[in-house]
Amino acid sequence: IGNNSTMDATLGKTTGGREHYLKSASDMAKIFQEAPDALENTVRIAEQCEVDLQLGQLKFPTFDVPGEQNSFEYLKTLAYQGLRERYGVDPSTEARSRLNYELGIIDHLGFTEYFLAVYDIAREARARDIPTIGRGSAANSIVSYCLKLTHVCPLKLNLFFERFLNPERKSPPDIDLDFSWQQRDDIIDYVYEKYGVDRVAMISTTVTFQGRSAIHEIAKTMGIPEPEIKAITSKIPSWGAADLTSLTEKYPECRNLPLDQEPWVSILGIGQHIIGFPRHLSIHPGGIVISPGPITDWTALERSTKGFVITQYDMHPIEDLGLVKIDLLSQRSLGVYRDCLAQIRDQGKPEPPTEDLDAILEDEKTLSLVREGRAMGCFYIESPGMQALLQKLGVDTFEMLVAASSVIRPGVSESGMMTQYIDSHRDPSTITYLHPIMKEVLGDTYGVMIYQEDVIKVAHRMAGMSLGEADLLRRAMSGKERSQEGMRKLRDHFIRSSMARGVDEWITREVWRQIESFAGYAFCKAHSASFAVLSFQVAYLKSHYPAEFLAGVLSNQGGYYGPSAYIEEARRLGIRILPPDINDSFRDYRGKDKEIRMGLMSIGNLTEASIQAIVAEREKHGSYLSINDFHRRVQLAPAQEELLVKCGAMDQFRSQNCCSRPALLWMIRTMNRQPTKSTTRPRNMDGLFDDMDYVTAPFFPEYDQVEQFYIEKEIFGFPVTTHPLEFVDAKQREDIVPSDELTAHKGQRVRMIGWAISTKRIKTRKTQAYMKFLSLEDAAGTFEVTIFPKVYDRYAALTLDKGPYLVTGTVEEDHGVVSLVAQTIEKPRVQELQGFGKTCRRRRDSYSRLRDRIGNSSLINMSIST
Repeated sequence: IGNNSTMDATLGKTTGGREHYLKSASDMAKIFQEAPDALENTVRIAEQCEVDLQLGQLKFPTFDVPGEQNSFEYLKTLAYQGLRERYGVDPSTEARSRLNYELGIIDHLGFTEYFLAVYDIAREARARDIPTIGRGSAANSIVSYCLKLTHVCPLKLNLFFERFLNPERKSPPDIDLDFSWQQRDDIIDYVYEKYGVDRVAMISTTVTFQGRSAIHEIAKTMGIPEPEIKAITSKIPSWGAADLTSLTEKYPECRNLPLDQEPWVSILGIGQHIIGFPRHLSIHPGGIVISPGPITDWTALERSTKGFVITQYDMHPIEDLGLVKIDLLSQRSLGVYRDCLAQIRDQGKPEPPTEDLDAILEDEKTLSLVREGRAMGCFYIESPGMQALLQKLGVDTFEMLVAASSVIRPGVSESGMMTQYIDSHRDPSTITYLHPIMKEVLGDTYGVMIYQEDVIKVAHRMAGMSLGEADLLRRAMSGKERSQEGMRKLRDHFIRSSMARGVDEWITREVWRQIESFAGYAFCKAHSASFAVLSFQVAYLKSHYPAEFLAGVLSNQGGYYGPSAYIEEARRLGIRILPPDINDSFRDYRGKDKEIRMGLMSIGNLTEASIQAIVAEREKHGSYLSINDFHRRVQLAPAQEELLVKCGAMDQFRSQNCCSRPALLWMIRTMNRQPTKSTTRPRNMDGLFDDMDYVTAPFFPEYDQVEQFYIEKEIFGFPVTTHPLEFVDAKQREDIVPSDELTAHKGQRVRMIGWAISTKRIKTRKTQAYMKFLSLEDAAGTFEVTIFPKVYDRYAALTLDKGPYLVTGTVEEDHGVVSLVAQTIEKPRVQELQGFGKTCRRRRDSYSRLRDRIGNSSLINMSIST
């Protein structure tokens, strides 16, 4: 595997002999029996070596403070300046008191330099107009809020600083900053420039073999062709498949695979042994360390396969060494946000009030979009499950959105508390509290613990723990050091302390059960709140500027769904999709009013250099006047020019020549034609084609609907002009219920056809059997299909691609949201697509007849391949 070779090719070559193993002391004594001094000297050398790694001593980067202030005085000055900006010139006593308390803890724990380093990074991002979000527990801090690292007020949301930092917690703070994925590298470059390349490194992460990768790599060494390997691995779950010997028993998708036959029996047997083995070092998604001196004084480095300098230790040993990591993460939705605003400004439209959260929360169009779950494309709230939850709860406030994004987490939803939360929200008469303390601390969430902070509040009020102790309890329950013995001690302490404060034993045990069932999966409230800000900002943009917004989503390569889903969402909103155009398109998608012009980036295999050349030449010398004008001005490889013709980017020249796209393709290939087969194109063939723009191309019929569909799938990766369901056999579309009429059929058995845009496979809570959710799309909209275990066991192998699917089932309603519960699933006949080969043969026949009429010239022969 390491040599990227096959076993047959390796036979006879020196890759590892019988002596390549770690030998025992007795083995070495035999080998060196005539030179025993060598062994003795080895021990002496080892005894003289001394390494002191100084574990546990924090090493912060040195921050240059301007003026005469020390580091803490400077941090305090910045914090108070931010306090006045956030809370007005005369901040409340509560805000000042909270700020002083936090600054005292930060100074006491010695974390001043860390806060200043992160502040400087966020400040530089703002100076460069790079949007950023501080995520995670840092949003529990008013210092973070005043330094503009985070953007949610911890006082308004009753967020505990101790969840982020407290005197009883020994580990350093962890501040994560998100940047636009297109600009994060600019910020990383700034960190290297400021502190020096000898003091900065990205943190490594060790990639290990998992089920699918183990099978894939072992099969490659046996020389099995890639298509055959993918035919197997594509049906194996991407996660959870740790026991390769029981795939067919555990996973319905694998039932029809030949895993009981050779060579797969051997492949699975060998693959089982390497699961969990290190595969290679990769780069942590955002972790970067800055040391006070040369970083090689503390950790070994190496270069990644892409040339980046990375630490040889991953994040946990790095923290043990005392080097404090800063997470600088990339996020596509911040790119969407930035690109959408840029398009609005370019059009001269008024600046949207996206920085004013209060104004957004009073905007009815935005609230309606969120409340009705029309959030496709909106960060954090666009998944099918989340859109359904928005509808069930009727979310229309910031606090409700924060709760919704937490209550859907596995720990809450799978314990049944999500259902309890929804029921309580829709009918307050159903709310019950185990104890008055639960009402006091969890009144906002109807007595349901949904945040990590809820564990702290309950432990603090019910068991009398300090906020610092309560956070240590929360960390112990959700951290990697969780153990049965440790949990037992925590449980006994919680129950004893609660009972000593007058709480009945059965209540304390039930409260503990609830804490234990979800603490490891619960979300940090501050994290949810930080992301909810961006959710509302992009929801505002979608509700008021849908074309610009969806163009931004497509330019940033989507979110939860693939690009075809966003194309169809645009159509449902009445937005016209225009193909790429060499005179109108830029690299990215552009939206305006009710149109989206596809960007040149959408053309698969069109290189970045070609895109830049097309746009730069147009901006420098004006629009392209003809196909020959473009051919002369832009130096592209022939294959790149042909892509532009086939996808419609040169359609404006069809009217000049009164011809079809195939005819334009003939002209391009004629221009590029030369006696040899070299790909280098002559720019002047003795003037023969100087007037090609005025030459009438031979007649070639236009691409029909089926051909156009396949061309778009090939070039864009998704169809644009025709929805795939239009090719489904008309007979099978009889009596089909469209998605926008689903509500009218509650309780009825119906047939529906859809194209899959997302899938989710889960285990049931009681039986641990697999089931699946399909999000399907038809021309009218999207709808959800629930496949319970018995049905899934039968049809699992059918549900591994995009479909289309013909589903028969019952329409059921859950808290106002309807979905289809599947009874049978099949793949409908797609006759037109199956006839594509006949279409191609007919076209080749027409080209041959053309050759017979005009003559057997090399140019006409060449056109047949076109």
